[in-house]
Amino acid sequence: MKMKQCLKRNLTALLILCVLSLSVSQTAFAAKKPTTVKNLKCGATTSSSINISWSSQSGISGYHVFRASSYDGPYKQIKRIAPGNHAFCNMKLQGGMEYYYRVRSYVIKNGVTVTGKFSKILTARTKGKSRAATVRVRSNIRKHAGTNHPVVATLNAGTKVTVVCAAKDKSGGNWSRVSYTLGNKKHTGYISTNLLSLGQSSKNSGIVTAKSGLRIRRSPSTASGIVTTLVKGSKVTILGQTTGADGQKWYHISVKKNGRTFKGYAYARYIKLT
Repeated sequence: MKMKQCLKRNLTALLILCVLSLSVSQTAFAAKKPTTVKNLKCGATTSSSINISWSSQSGISGYHVFRASSYDGPYKQIKRIAPGNHAFCNMKLQGGMEYYYRVRSYVIKNGVTVTGKFSKILTARTKGKSRAATVRVRSNIRKHAGTNHPVVATLNAGTKVTVVCAAKDKSGGNWSRVSYTLGNKKHTGYISTNLLSLGQSSKNSGIVTAKSGLRIRRSPSTASGIVTTLVKGSKVTILGQTTGADGQKWYHISVKKNGRTFKGYAYARYIKLT
C-alpha cells in the first residue's frame, strides 16, 4: 500500500516537472514582439514615385510596408523589406496624387511570425502642377478626404483656393487637397472636387459639337436640373472646369440665347475650344 502511494506521488511529481519543462521551453523559444516603427517620413518625390524611410530596428526579420489611396484605407501590403534596410521607393504612381503609408516590423522564430504595431500614418504625394480654383457653393473643408472627418473651415461661394493635389475618400470619391487664406493665414484642407470650379483655360471660348444637342445643367451631374439645351455650333464662354461625381471633365460655361444669359455645366467632350 505504501509502495503504491509512493509511486503515485512520484508519478505526480514527474508530470508536474514535465509541464513546467514544456512551459519553460515554450517561453524560451517564443519570439519577442517587435517595437512600433517610428519616424516614418517622406523623402524625395517625382511625378511617379515616392521615397519613404523610418528609424531602423535591431533583432528583427524585416519590415512590412502597407499603402492606401485613402486615409481611411483599406491598407494593403505592397512590399517586404529586409532587416538591413529601412527605406523604400514606391514607383509607378499617379502624378499629383496623395498616398498613405504604414510600416511595421516582424520577427520569425521557429516558423512563427510575430508582428509589431503599425507606425503612424504617413501622408505623401507625387509631384503635380497646382491649379487655381473657385468654390462653387458654400462648402465645408475637412481634415482629411471624406465627410466622416472633422470640419476645419467653411468657405463661401466664390472663395479662391489652390488645388495642391488630388485625393480619394474611403469609397473612392474624388477630393482635392487645397490651400486657402483665412484671417491672413494660409491653411490646407480637403474638399469634394465637384464643389470646385477649376482655373480657366487659356482658350476661354468654345463651340458645341454634340450632334443631337447639348444639355446645360445646374451642377456637374447628369442628375442635376437642365438649365437649357444648345444646338450644334452654339458658341459658349468657358468659365472654368471641374471633375464631376462620375469622374468626367465638365466645363462651367456661359451662353447667350434668345437675349438671355445662361450659366451651367456641360460635358467637356462635347465642346471644342476655339
